[in-house]
Amino acid sequence: MSAVWAWVEDDPEVMGDAADLAEQLEQPALAFAAGADPELLAQAGAERVHVCELPYAAETHAPALLGCLEEPPSAVLLPGSASGSDLAPRLAAGLGAACLLDCAGVVPVADGLEVVRWAFDDRAQERWHVPAGLPLVATMRPGGRGAPRPRPRPLRAVPVRPASEPARTRSLGRVGADPRSVRLAEASRIVAAGLGIGSRDALPLIEELSDLMGASAGATRPLADRAWVPFDRQIGMTGQVVSPDLYVAIGVSGAVQHLAGIRQAGTVIAVNQDASCPMMVRADLAVVGDVAEVVPALVRLLRERPR
Repeated sequence: MSAVWAWVEDDPEVMGDAADLAEQLEQPALAFAAGADPELLAQAGAERVHVCELPYAAETHAPALLGCLEEPPSAVLLPGSASGSDLAPRLAAGLGAACLLDCAGVVPVADGLEVVRWAFDDRAQERWHVPAGLPLVATMRPGGRGAPRPRPRPLRAVPVRPASEPARTRSLGRVGADPRSVRLAEASRIVAAGLGIGSRDALPLIEELSDLMGASAGATRPLADRAWVPFDRQIGMTGQVVSPDLYVAIGVSGAVQHLAGIRQAGTVIAVNQDASCPMMVRADLAVVGDVAEVVPALVRLLRERPR
């Protein structure tokens, strides 16, 4: 019987995608744990978890995962991380499968699978048809769906013993992403500006605050519409859906589409003169004050802190 597989690193989000698809196809959801907690994967719907203890290397993980497949799968879903995007084409080549990267969703249709992908700088979505009988390997853009819903299964963990041949490549370390250029969907800290900053002239100070915090700079749709910031810095349902650990909203009123775009954010701090605006209600910490006074004060404090 075919199955839907998830290759999971530390974040179990993609397991939720695989379990959703498997449920619709009435097939089992299986997992390959490449750093993920097997118990969490079982709680998210994995009927069997193949556990690989080796550090990631495409040359070892690809054959290890292919060796776990008892028959061609309906789909193998991976996170759209550097490792997932590196591994996906290798798996697709080994399976003779379709390979699609940076996907937003996968759903079954009458004669196969329909895959939704982001396109045109996230201004539109493409729909791809994968015919029945052709396996799919897809990477799912992280951060858009959040934690998978519970589908508890008894944990059935299977240790994976990859081939003993050493990989021809080795990792020398990981270079952290530049907060100024990282995709907002992948940023762990974000400082976002809204129309409450007053004018375009205030943006350099917002960017300095972002730099001092080691955060990425984002903005609301009105700023992108006025061309104050590039479209790829827009946050909200019509822009980037984000899930940072820390989200600082400066002069953001909190329109419905913007709040929907930050629903998976961790700690939210808001600075606004209007104490009753939706953004202040959503915030874990709300600072009522003039942005022109609060932001310079924050920048001064951060400049003076010990390095």
